[in-house]
This record gives sequence, structure tokens and C-alpha cells, in this order.
Amino acid sequence: MRFFKNVFSQLHSFVLWALMSAIFWGWIFTIVTDAPMEKKITVYCYVPEIRDTELAVSLEEEKPEGIRMIQVHNFEYVMFDTGFIEYGDIFILPESQIAEYEELLLPGGEGVKIYDAGAGSGGADDYIGYTDEDYYLFLGAKSVHLEDGKAEAVAKRLLDT
Repeated sequence: MRFFKNVFSQLHSFVLWALMSAIFWGWIFTIVTDAPMEKKITVYCYVPEIRDTELAVSLEEEKPEGIRMIQVHNFEYVMFDTGFIEYGDIFILPESQIAEYEELLLPGGEGVKIYDAGAGSGGADDYIGYTDEDYYLFLGAKSVHLEDGKAEAVAKRLLDT
């Protein structure tokens, strides 16, 4: 009985240690596996459903030279984002959300329709679960790949996928 009483009195310490350990190793994993912004293209999609890993793997099959990885994130990921969304390279937004995220988009940059709701088809529709409205693809205002054309190359692949 005394053993159980001792274990339960220390339970909060064990739980805290396990939580801190998980956070620490998650942070280490992110540092080891992530690439700097200059070596990756990040795509943010404002959709209810996306097969992000599969789309990223598909885009990485023909990634631009010098790019180590392509990341695809749903906007739900932004809840855990620490301010990096503003450096996104490509944004896929429904027509109804363009004004809300305008500050993230290339100023004066026209969006390219990636999904036509009337036709029910568009780019990467095998991976992206679009809703019943038109979607547009934009380049990010603070993308580090605007001048080298790598964001645009991946955007063209998205349109053709």
C-alpha cells in the first residue's frame, strides 16, 4: 500500500517529465528534419480536406534545383504556426477568403484560378478536397523564391497536377 501511495504522490512529476521530454524530442526532430526557407517551398491551402503528405511527395518528384523539400499545409496548421505563414511561398484560397489574407499575397499579383467550381475540376484535385466555390493560387508576398522563379515553378506544377 505504501508503494502505491508513494507512486501516486510522484505522479505529477512523472507526467511533467514525460510532457517535457515529448516537447524536447519533437523540437529536436523538427530542427534535424526541417530545411531553411531558402531550401524549401511552402504551400498553404485553405481547404477542408487535403492529402498534404501525398501532394508534397508528388511535387517533390520534380522539385526545382536547389530545393530540398516541399511542404504542404492546411490552414488548420496555422493554429500551431509561429509566424512563418507570412513567409509562405504559395497560397491556395477560396474566392471568399482572398480579402482576409490579402496581406500575405504578392501585391498586385493576380491569382490564377486553380479550381473551377462550375466545372468541378482543377489542379491537384486528386489531393485537395475543394468546396463548392472557385479557388485561386497566389504567390506569397514575402516568399524568398520570387526572384529565382522556384515558387512559380512549383505553382505551375500544382496547376498541372
